[in-house]
Amino acid sequence: MVSKYSRQGVPLEDRNSATTRIVGLVPTGARVLDVGCSAGYLGEALKHRRGARVWGIELDETDAAKARERGFEEVFTADLDRFAWDDLGSREFDAIVFADVLEHLKQPGEAIRGAARHLAPDGLIIASIPNIAHLSVRVELMEGGFAYEKLGLLDDTHLKYFTKRTVEDLFRAAGMGIQRLEATVYDLPEDSIAERLRAVGLETTPRFWEQMNSDEARAYQYLVVAGKGPGEAQPIELPEKAVMEHSRLVSELALLRAKVDRIERLPLYRVAKSARGALRRRTRP
Repeated sequence: MVSKYSRQGVPLEDRNSATTRIVGLVPTGARVLDVGCSAGYLGEALKHRRGARVWGIELDETDAAKARERGFEEVFTADLDRFAWDDLGSREFDAIVFADVLEHLKQPGEAIRGAARHLAPDGLIIASIPNIAHLSVRVELMEGGFAYEKLGLLDDTHLKYFTKRTVEDLFRAAGMGIQRLEATVYDLPEDSIAERLRAVGLETTPRFWEQMNSDEARAYQYLVVAGKGPGEAQPIELPEKAVMEHSRLVSELALLRAKVDRIERLPLYRVAKSARGALRRRTRP
């Protein structure tokens, strides 16, 4: 029986897909190790689109067999948390790919360190990692909880959860320098968010929208390109958001009304208002 991941594919027409972006990040003609390769759908795309030679590591034997059928040079069947990286022998790779894999491991840092031993001198580790700080998860927590899913950010087989900072910490601790950091984006309708939070007694404010429109709330998955030695990724550039201004303006108006109401209740304001009224009456012709 194949795993739940085996029927996935690489939607090459979708530039917001993590696997599509990975295909574009792998150098042409590279020797690639696809870690957690499932049934080989990503490796197959790398072979056809990048002219890559692909090896794999996969836990599920049925999936591993399908990857071999798709033209992988070799597929090692192993539990990555127990994999002996020395079993790769003297093989070196130009790119080692962890596509939505590290979050499934007990010790993802050990996997990165083990893989790095088999990088060519200028080789790269390329990884896609879900962002637990995405707006959808934040809203669920503000509603009082979250539900595990079959796939996605809250996949029921995830063992680790990452934010941008912990992704950077993970690679730094493994001795890798991040050369490039990108993200896929999934934006939620702001009016829907406001309605959901209002249902649990929470009002959105301009400060709330500022935080929720930040890169770290919009990023759905991070894409990491890391090499041996130091490195410093440039700031992430996300596509401009089609902001729904109505919710933002309603929040700002509500805040202004609340401020006006507080001011009007101040004794000094009432005295000033009374004095202005008396002055107007005295100056009438």
